[in-house]
Amino acid sequence: MLYNNFMKTLKQTKFLMIALSLLVLVGCDQYEFVNLDEYLIIKKDKTKDYPSEIKWSGLNISTKVTTKYMDGRLHYIIFLEDLDGGPIQETDYFENLINNGELRLTFRDIDGFKLHDTSLPIINFTNVTKGNKRFSIREEDSVQFKESEYVKINQVNVGTIGV
Repeated sequence: MLYNNFMKTLKQTKFLMIALSLLVLVGCDQYEFVNLDEYLIIKKDKTKDYPSEIKWSGLNISTKVTTKYMDGRLHYIIFLEDLDGGPIQETDYFENLINNGELRLTFRDIDGFKLHDTSLPIINFTNVTKGNKRFSIREEDSVQFKESEYVKINQVNVGTIGV
């Protein structure tokens, strides 16, 4: 009799542990652990935005870098537009920017240390039009990136080369 009660309690405990484990797994489906050393958690398919302004060398540009981590790659979209809100093609710096310029994206951690950088020739950017005018320009690409490094990105510095 004692043995039967013990076995019954053991089966109930086993069932309860399995049920609880399933509930936890289903409830945490949209999250995943990334860097167990630092207990960082990132939400799956979440995008991060990094806006900035470039006001040197005669430039007056608003930039917005949007990032997302998928399939072992850091995907990014960058938008450039004039800070005054007008069509970028009508600015006095546009021709020099499009023909000679590059953007340098530097991904940094919370302490300002560089995690990764990349240069993008602006001539390869795609036009974003309103009416018949280039209102802004954009670029979209991805680079191989470690997930443990992606969660450490705290800022994206945008600089220019050749302008």
